[in-house]
Amino acid sequence: MVNIVLNKILDTYKNNNDLIRRNINNVDILYFESLCDSSLIYEFAIKNIIKYEQIKNIENLITSPKLIISNSLYDNILYLESGYALIIHNDTTYVIEVKASLDRGIKEPTTEVSMYGAKDSFCENYQKNLGVLKRKIKTPKLKQIDFNIGVNTKTFVSLLYLDSICDKRYILSIKNKLDNLKSDINNQDILFDLFSKNKLFPTVLRSEKPSIVSDFLLDGYFVLLIDNTPFSLVIDVPLIKMINYFVHDNFVKMLRIICLILTILTPALYLALINYHMGLIPTRLLVNLIDQRLSVPFPSLIEALLMLFVCEILRESDIRFPNTYGSASSILGALIMGDAAVKAGIVSPIMIIIIAITFITSLIFTETKFVSTIRLLRIIFLLIASFLGLYGVSVLFIILIIYLKSIKLEKGRYL
Repeated sequence: MVNIVLNKILDTYKNNNDLIRRNINNVDILYFESLCDSSLIYEFAIKNIIKYEQIKNIENLITSPKLIISNSLYDNILYLESGYALIIHNDTTYVIEVKASLDRGIKEPTTEVSMYGAKDSFCENYQKNLGVLKRKIKTPKLKQIDFNIGVNTKTFVSLLYLDSICDKRYILSIKNKLDNLKSDINNQDILFDLFSKNKLFPTVLRSEKPSIVSDFLLDGYFVLLIDNTPFSLVIDVPLIKMINYFVHDNFVKMLRIICLILTILTPALYLALINYHMGLIPTRLLVNLIDQRLSVPFPSLIEALLMLFVCEILRESDIRFPNTYGSASSILGALIMGDAAVKAGIVSPIMIIIIAITFITSLIFTETKFVSTIRLLRIIFLLIASFLGLYGVSVLFIILIIYLKSIKLEKGRYL
């Protein structure tokens, strides 16, 4: 049986030079050189096996802290691909963990910076991520259910929850979704879409900070920990948590809500006032606004859409450019081009101020799906304001609140 298992593995990887086979005293050792630490293989197995010509009980010679017995071909291939080594002797296959350190280790978070909180973040190594969480939540009530997802990637995913706090009625539905998922996973986007309850407003929160994820676990939320990605997913997060998920100061919470409203409504309110409700603007200010717009050849709607489009290009260029280029592109786009556009009469100074307020208030939101929703709502409100004025903006805002209230999560309403 051993020869059959060994021959099948060798036949599967017959053209793969990365697979290393060592035969010492009739003991076969198989491992991938790129995934395993050779010094650990020598320390745990080769050093002891090489001493004995007649081996009766190989388990006593393997000094690895983790020893697994497996004779399933599927499991053996999965172990090999995951950085384990196979030790085949007689009719038994032993598996030892000898993974090489292929991740960047635990470093400071890059997308969720906090002044006084913990400075650690998740990395691409699942075991390290789980260890960081267990350092913060020291209880046997922290449960995990493991899954291998994907035909080719076989990505390791764990569902984490606190057994004493969470609502266990929803564990089965989460398990069914993960069990039925056949897609290959290289990042968290597929799982993000799978567990989102709404296409417009995200109900799943991505986080790279163990302190934030542990807070959600302690509140009874379900968390997905995914191998090969430094972000974990918190399932069924309401809007207020999505906005203020790492803020504890009440003033800052209120400030972020105000920023959300401003970044969506500011261009629409300006357009409605300047086109339909001039009587609400003080006379002296209205004269200044009219004077500024005399040299602009475009309607206010086209002017606002043009400036929003340029700002989104600047945002994307800042994200994609290396850090050394980011500040230079911002100065060129925001200062030089903005000043030149005003002097050339393409846009008015007040429009620069309106778009600047809109853009700055949007920078505090980092979740990409949520930012995309903000962009879409901003354009919709802008178009409604250009045709219906403040009445259209007011009606659409009420419809939006009703829609947010109607989104149903497992733990209650979204809003």
